[in-house]
Amino acid sequence: MDQCRNVRRLAANTVAAYESDLRQFIVRHGRNKRLTAGSIRSVLTQIAEDRRFASSSVRRKIAATRTFLKDTDPALAAATFGTWKLSIRIPARLPKALSKGDLTALLRAARPSLSESVAHASIDHLCLSLLAATGLRVSELCALTVGQTNPATGEITVFGKGSRERVTIVANVDVRHALASYIHSLPDRQDMDAPLFRNRRGRPMTPQCLRLRLHSIARTSLIRRSVTPHMLRHTAATMLVEGGVDIRFVQRLLGHASIATTQIYTHVTDMALRNALERADVMRGVG
Repeated sequence: MDQCRNVRRLAANTVAAYESDLRQFIVRHGRNKRLTAGSIRSVLTQIAEDRRFASSSVRRKIAATRTFLKDTDPALAAATFGTWKLSIRIPARLPKALSKGDLTALLRAARPSLSESVAHASIDHLCLSLLAATGLRVSELCALTVGQTNPATGEITVFGKGSRERVTIVANVDVRHALASYIHSLPDRQDMDAPLFRNRRGRPMTPQCLRLRLHSIARTSLIRRSVTPHMLRHTAATMLVEGGVDIRFVQRLLGHASIATTQIYTHVTDMALRNALERADVMRGVG
């Protein structure tokens, strides 16, 4: 776990998941039972056949065990995984994105109302606008400091998964102006390490706090579906690809290590094309 945190510099959520996976493996295997290639394969097969675990979770658990063995006992790792591989099929799941109409309704609902603090509602609107405009992860947004933003150029320096640094750009002029105005209103705007977004008590905003605010706003907007911050990330990526932005640029914007992760958004636009063609069906009633 120390190596995952300090050498590989994995995200905190990833480290926690790996640690949980290894603890589950130990419980199933038996702490005092000698590790052998056969015993390891047996436990991993049991995990793969456990219907409580999603396919993606099973793959992560196997990867965590394999990586642990490679670091601690390379010979045992080679004996276990050298010629053995579990075939696990992960069903393709298309990302859930909002339509432009739903996004408009959501942002309108986030604007200040007579019964709400104008300042706080403005922060809600700005946060959601930034998520939709840049595809930031909610954890990345909440971790931003004043010094990581440059409203004049629209550039935001982000430290994403694995502490990978990237620069994302706010292209929309209105969002950039709102960001500049918000930063100017901060009493500690000269402190480059000060958190950019804070909760009602002035403490750094947490992802859970923003999720709860988003759920409340979504109910107000009368959107007939559950809305999460990650859906805004999917919405940003989907709209960019549908707008003709090169998939490699979208990959850089989202901070994906592999373009294969970004490719799923091309499938979304393919489906949108199919649906549009089927609705139009120029050959209906012809011939």
